[in-house]
Amino acid sequence: MATPVLRPNRNRYRPVVTPMKTEPTATPPDFDEDFLQAVARWKEQYKIQDEDPILLLMDLFRIHQTHWDELRERQIPSLDELRKDITVMMESNKLLKERADKEMHSVGLATAMMAAIMTLLAGFLLGHSL
Repeated sequence: MATPVLRPNRNRYRPVVTPMKTEPTATPPDFDEDFLQAVARWKEQYKIQDEDPILLLMDLFRIHQTHWDELRERQIPSLDELRKDITVMMESNKLLKERADKEMHSVGLATAMMAAIMTLLAGFLLGHSL
């Protein structure tokens, strides 16, 4: 498992996370043999011949299902990848919060009062001139 490396970017305010190496996902079990046995039992139970059109529809459905399974496998990340990404984001957020806490400057009461008075005065003058 690759360890994410957090490093500051050019402007030194937001951390940049280096891309993680993804581990190969485990291959899902192949259920073809079970499916073929179930189809054989079904054919025997309902006396379906090998040339029956319903079997062609079943083949078409299997092609369709295989196609969509491959698409889902390519497009949806695994839960392990999602969990790793969330962990990296949480670490990045923690680092950002620590940096923000260090750089935060408190404003004194006198400065805050002066800013409030100036804002009120500016608002009064602007409102009065209109």
